[in-house]
This record gives sequence, C-alpha cells and structure tokens, in this order.
Amino acid sequence: MKTLQDSAEELIPWFYGEMPEYYFLTHSEDEQLQHLRALLSGMVREEKQSIALHSPCGSRVTHISPGGDMDTLGWVLKQYRDMDIQTARIYSSRDDTLRLDTLVVGPQPACAADNVQLQEILAQARAGKISLDSGELEGFTRFLGQVNEDYLEKFEPGRAVRHFRTCGCVEGHDRVQVLLEKGIHDGFDRISVAMVQPPRKGLLHRVVNVLAREGVPVDRAYADEFDRGDKPSISIMSFYLDTNRIDLDPEGERWRRIERQLEMCKWFAAHGLEALAYEDGWELGQVMLMQAAGEFAHQFLIRKDLHAYPSSRVVYALLKHRDVTKLLFEFFDARFNPAFEGNREEAMAMLRGRVRGALKDVGNAIHRDILNYVYKFFRYTLRTNYYLEHKFGLSFRLDPLILAPLPRAERPFGVYCFHGPYSWGFQVRYRDMARGGVRVVRTWSQEQFEVESNRLFDEVTKLAKAQQFKNKDIPEGGSKAVILLGPDGNIDLAVKSMVDSFLDLLVIPEGADGFVQPGIVDYLGREEIIFLGPDENITPAHIEWMVERAAKRGYKWPSAFMSSKPGAGIAHKKYGVTSEGVIVFAEELLHTLGIDPRKQPFTVKLTGGPAGDVASNVMRILMREYGDNARIVAMTDGHGAVYDPEGMDHAELLRLMDNNLKAADFNRAKLKGQGALAVSTANPDGTRLRNSLHNTVVADIFIPSGGRPDTVNMSNWKEFLQKDGTPSARGIVEGANIFISADARAHLEQAGVLVVPGPSANKTGVICSSYEILAGLILSEAEFLEIKDDYVAQLLDILRLRARSEARVLMREYRLAGGGRTITQLSYALSESINTLADRVDAVLMESVDRVADDPELVEVLLAYCPQVLVERFRDRIVNDLPRAHQLALLASYISAKMLYQEGMGWADRLVSLRDVRQVVRSYLAEEKVVGGLLAEVRKAELPHAELIERILDHSGRKLLTLDRLGLG
Repeated sequence: MKTLQDSAEELIPWFYGEMPEYYFLTHSEDEQLQHLRALLSGMVREEKQSIALHSPCGSRVTHISPGGDMDTLGWVLKQYRDMDIQTARIYSSRDDTLRLDTLVVGPQPACAADNVQLQEILAQARAGKISLDSGELEGFTRFLGQVNEDYLEKFEPGRAVRHFRTCGCVEGHDRVQVLLEKGIHDGFDRISVAMVQPPRKGLLHRVVNVLAREGVPVDRAYADEFDRGDKPSISIMSFYLDTNRIDLDPEGERWRRIERQLEMCKWFAAHGLEALAYEDGWELGQVMLMQAAGEFAHQFLIRKDLHAYPSSRVVYALLKHRDVTKLLFEFFDARFNPAFEGNREEAMAMLRGRVRGALKDVGNAIHRDILNYVYKFFRYTLRTNYYLEHKFGLSFRLDPLILAPLPRAERPFGVYCFHGPYSWGFQVRYRDMARGGVRVVRTWSQEQFEVESNRLFDEVTKLAKAQQFKNKDIPEGGSKAVILLGPDGNIDLAVKSMVDSFLDLLVIPEGADGFVQPGIVDYLGREEIIFLGPDENITPAHIEWMVERAAKRGYKWPSAFMSSKPGAGIAHKKYGVTSEGVIVFAEELLHTLGIDPRKQPFTVKLTGGPAGDVASNVMRILMREYGDNARIVAMTDGHGAVYDPEGMDHAELLRLMDNNLKAADFNRAKLKGQGALAVSTANPDGTRLRNSLHNTVVADIFIPSGGRPDTVNMSNWKEFLQKDGTPSARGIVEGANIFISADARAHLEQAGVLVVPGPSANKTGVICSSYEILAGLILSEAEFLEIKDDYVAQLLDILRLRARSEARVLMREYRLAGGGRTITQLSYALSESINTLADRVDAVLMESVDRVADDPELVEVLLAYCPQVLVERFRDRIVNDLPRAHQLALLASYISAKMLYQEGMGWADRLVSLRDVRQVVRSYLAEEKVVGGLLAEVRKAELPHAELIERILDHSGRKLLTLDRLGLG
C-alpha cells in the first residue's frame, strides 16, 4: 500500500516538472504548498477526485481537478455561471492529468489609494522601470487605481501594461476584440478576447465552451474584469496555446470559425439548442439563428394552443428532428448566403421540395407545426444580417404576408424581429414612414418571461395599431418596438443588440448598388427609413447611444433616428408633452359631465406615481390649471399607493415629484381625510391594496397614466363598479397606452363610463416627437439648441391646440349621437377617417407634385404646420431641404386632420366620394383662405355682433364655399 510519503515523493517532482512555468511566477510558495497538500490529501491524481479550496471570505475558490482538458474546465465553470467571475487564473498540467483553476467572484472593491504595493508599483512606473510609452503614465496610474487587491497581489508589469493598452483599444467600442497573436512567448501563441460592458454572468464559461468544442487545448489562461466606477467595465481574457499541440493559421478557416464564435459570446445567451453545437458541430451563430426561428414559431403557435407549444417543446422538437432542422438551415443558407455559388432560385426550389417532404414525414402534429413555422419564418424573411461580420445580434425584416390569413387591410406594413442576449423583440409599423417608441419589458423569473413571451407579438401589434390611430396629426404612421428581456439579461446589451442589428438592415453605404450593405441578400428591394422614440425602460443614455451609433454607422438621418434626445431633443418628462394633451381631454370631458373645472371642484384618481413621466406631469398641470379645484384622491405606482378622500396635499405631491420619489414615500402626516392611507408594496397587504385602489376609489374621472397593458380586462372589469352597479368614476382619460383592454372598455362604456381612449388622449407625446424629428431633418444640433426654448414654447401651444381641436369634435359628435355611439367608437372612426383621407391625399400629391417649393399654395400650408421660429429662421430649408416624402406626408396628414377637426366627421368623406381628391383638397384650401380673410375683416370692423358672426363663419363658411366651388352647393 502506497504511503503518504511515497505519494509525496512521486507528486512533488511531477508537480514542479509538469505545471506551467507561469504558475510558479504568479503563485507564492505558500500557495504552492497549499495546493500540494490538497493534492496529497485529496488523492486527486490517484483517485480522480476533485477538490475546491475556498478562501475564508468566500470570494475566492481554487478548483483542483483530474484531467487537463477544456471540457473539465467547462465543468468547473458551469458551477459558477450564475456568478460574476472578476478574476480567473487557469492552468493545465503539461501532461493533461490535472487542472488548477482559481476564480475570484465579484464584487471586489478597488484597492485603497494608500495601498503600499500600489504605491511601490507607481513609483517604479514613474522611475521608468515599467515599459510605458511617453504620455501613458497618467492613464496607467488611473488604470491601476481601479484594480482590485488580487490583481496587485499577482501584479506582473508586462501583463498590466498590455491590459491598460487593451482597455484603451476597446474603449468606446461595443464590438468584441478577438486577436490571435502568434509567437508572443517562445513556443506559445495567445488568443485574447476583450470587450466593454461584458455580461456579468457566464461569459468565461461561454468562451471556454467555444474553445472546447473547437478542440483548442489551452496551456494556461487568465481573465480579468475591470470595474471602472461610472464607466462601463471591461473584460480581458487571454488563452495561451502551446504551438507543439496546436498551431492556428490566422488566415485559415479553422481560426475564422473560432473567431466568429468568440465575437458572438457577448451577445449569446445559454440555451437548450446549444446541444446542436456540442453534439453536431454547429457554430454559435447557427445556434442563435435557430433560437430566433424557434422563438418566432412559439410566438405564433401559442395562439393555436397555449399549452401545446411552450418554448421547451419548441426546443425539443428542433432537437428531436435534427435532420429536418439541418435541412431548414440549408434552405436558409441557400436563400441568404451572399457567397452562394450556382443558381440560387433552383437551389431554393429544390430545398423547398425537400423541406416540405421532410415535414410530411414528421409524425407528431405538434412537432410538425413547430418545424413548419420555422420554415415559414425563413421563407418570409426578406432581409437578415445573419451573414454580416461583427454583428451584435440577429435581425430579420419579414414580409407581412406571413401573418395570413389575417386580411391584407389589417396586416402591418412591415415587421422586424430581433434576437439578442437573453432578449427577443419585434418592431411593427403600419405605414412606410412611421414613428413609435421602443420599450423594454423586464422580467424577474423564467415563469414571468414565459408569460410575457406568450403575448409579446400581440402586445407590440396592439401598441403599433394604437399608435397608427394616434399618429393621425403627423406625417409618420404608427409603429412600436418591444424588447422582452429575460431574468438574466442586461438591459443595456439588449438595447444595443436590437438597435445595432436594426441598423444593419437600414444603413445604405455610400455608393452602394442597391438598398443594403454588402453581405445582405435583399428580397425587399427598396430603402426603409425608421424613426424611433423612447418608451418604458429606455434611458437618456440609451437615447444618446442610439443617435451616436446611427451616425457612426452612416444612417442617413441620425438625429432623426431617435427622439427625446438629451440636449438637442425635447425630453417628454421635462416638458410634460404627453400630459398637456391628456389634461386638455380631461377638461373637455369634465365639461361634458357637467363640471367646469375652472369654477368647480372635481376629483381625480390615477395610476402612475410621482416619478412617472405622464402621471407626474398630469398632477403638475392639474395644480397649475385648476389649483385647489383639482382634488387628487388616489395614486398608485410600482412601489405603493396613496388614498385621501379630501384630496392629497399639493405641496407634498410636488415634493415627491421634485425629488423623483415614489408613492410609498408620501408623508403620512400630510393625509387629511377619513380612511386616508399611504402603503408600500414591500408588504403583501400593501401590494393587494395597490392593485385594487384604481378600481375601488370613487372619483369624477380616472386617468390611468402608468401600468401594464390590459391591466383592466374581461376578467376584472366589474371590479371598477360599485356595489350598486354604478362605475367608480364617470369618466376615463387613458393617459397610458392600452391600460384597459378593448372588450373591457366596451363593457365599462355600457355601464355608463365615458372613456377617451389612448389614441386620442395621449397623442401629443408622439406629435412632439414628430416635431423634434422635423427639426432634426434640417438643423444641426447647435442650430436647434439656439432656438430650442422658443421652439418648445411654441410647440406646447401647438400640442394643446391639436388636443383641443380633437377633444371638441369628439364631445360634440358624442352629444349629437345622443348616446348611439361611444367616445371610443367616435375616436377610432375619426382617426380612421383622417388616416384614410391622408393616404389618399399623399398618393395624389406623390403623383402630381414634383417639388413642393414650386407650389405656393402647398408651401403656405407647409409653413403653417411649423413653429413660427423655425419658419422665421429656416424657411428655405423647410421648403427645399426637407425630404420630399416627408413634406408630402406632412401636408397630407395636416390637411386631412384640419378638414376633419374643423368641419366634423363625415363631411370630407362624402366630398371625396363625389369629387376627385385633388379637387376637394385644393378647393378647401382656397376657400379656407377666403374665410380667414373674412374673419379678419369682421374683427377689424368691430361690429356689434362680431363674436356671433365669427362663430357662424368659422362653423359654416368653409363648408359652404367649398361646396359651391365643387358644384355641390
């Protein structure tokens, strides 16, 4: 029987002979002895047992494992994939019988400024004993000031300088830097992987898995993550390869394959389909493609049967039928690979036949449905960035025909979908030129992710459709983008992945022959211009990055790509642009309910708290316009709820809003009424009360200004009613999009509630964004900032006017209908009429107007649309530099909205059914000018009944004269 001494006599020479040289340079004698003792006592080599040595603080662990291969390392790292590994030192014995891997998990504080070792190192640097170039000392000093104590303990000058310089190289870049450095030491090459803003969990595990699958033996490796205070962290990983075992060719296909996958590790999320990489040799990009296709199939098949097509079954079907999955990829490759050789059409036709035949042979109907939807996804994709290098995620432009049998009239104009790191998203638009926000839906558990995933496409479609109705006053149609973020996802990476992969499909390089960049096979065949705006969970930093990225990528109008830009944008929350319109609608609704808010007190309840965009500004404007008459009796947000039947203290509400506090922070000493309360969702009772308060509190009007879509739905709408069946509020003004489901709203209206739906009530936010983009299309940032104060002040007046014009039409039409039509029905009918007329006018203008500048009548209308300061300063640019398509769409929407708002519903529709659209529009514009002149004369004449004459002229004059001009009078 071998004694401990025998084992030691055998182990020690082996240890010093087989462990890599750098192990001994980076580990003290005490550490080496500790590892030797562990090897002896743990019988690692003899009994093939593994040992984990944990530090007393628990943040450092050393794994000693039998077997030196990369698969063993992957097994070690798998145990820590949910932790933030900030430092890793990885060693394999030369004979591949042992692994010794040390991991330090975060967060690790930066070393103290007076750290003795740090000061000694800096002294060496100042003395020129560290190889720095001139001018690098200051930056190197800052770099070392942010490293942790473990880094200093293992300090090696050459390595530190390389890390410092690598940080400088990747700073400001979101791409992953992957390098194969030949001959960096005698007999050794190095693979280095560096990135800004790395995923906090699982990154090293993903990188090691790529190397393991590609058969790359690693002698030793190091990984360091540098937390840099208010700047994004940087991760640097170095893998050293013994050239006697592997000698990669930097120009060879094997290295290219490895490089492609390492670049994707930042943007890849662990997934069940990774089995295709482990077991079938698929590249990481191919796995991501099937992830995207599978998620698309899930989105649409759950409508057929929610329980039959969960994500797990989609993954199972793709793995179960790998022959079909491989065939589907071959079809996709033939359709989109720019390097395809041969007759593409013939190859696709042949593969279509093979795919259809293979699908027929799949016996399980559910599996067949899943695979068929993956085929449809590939078949109806018109553009994809899959074959581009250096991408941040995957993007696909889909043909809306994929939504058949949905009737053509109900299909969107365009659909994009995006696959990113732990994220999946759609952008849907209902007109070629469209505008709408980007929102991120965050989830905190896999169960919540599944629930949100089940309704993602329906949500984005509903929001885009609502936006289409809402956008009736502006050139752009309606769109919406929603990114669903998994519980392990990073919101910044998800947003960057979606936006950059979107730009992949939009940017047209200068001098390009076609509408896409090289590397994209295009079945769409035309340019697409996209305008975005901020929505839930999009921060000012995201907005700035999007605009900068669009400019860097060469997008034609980067400043128009994203609205609400800090500085050169119009921040919705700062100026309360959405809430200004909401309050105008609320005032007109109160008048309809028999309340004059400027003379009588009224009560309001709302969702969305003092930190919310719409809710906070709704409360501010209520106080500004109506003072003590405005009694806010209930308020809820994600953190709590407040109720006071006598109305909340205005000064306390202002305190909360000014300090960006939450409902739960309301000072309870400021509560007045009987039963008044303020609760927090930190406890279950507070959560239950918060969830019901918007239903139970009685008020004159309810203004939902925050909350998830369909919060009020068919399962709970009756909770809005009191015990006697009367509603808890007589009026609702939807400050939040689709807070109430359409069918629930209809039931509330039947119960007697007057509801102003979102496409009318909160439209001024998107109108503001459109005016921001209008300026962005013709002004530099400096020019806009010069006129910004005047521009915003004039724009706020325009927003209130647009809201008032529609609100008064709706309330008048509601009264004229005598209860036969709801305000919601009238709102959607009005939007439909304006949009339909605008589309017809746009088509006529496109056909008949080459240059707006050559048509004085249209120039006058174009300038009337713009804030006066823009006209005064930049008239020539509005007329000559604004893109023609934008000018014509602007004219079409402005003229159409004006005709409907000024003359009421139905009149313009009847005219264009009897006369040519061009004739009707030209006649109306001419007679509008005549009536304007008559009104001016009446005011100037100071007649006794001037006000009455003005009302009659304004109400009937344009109609009468237009009918006469058209021969219909």
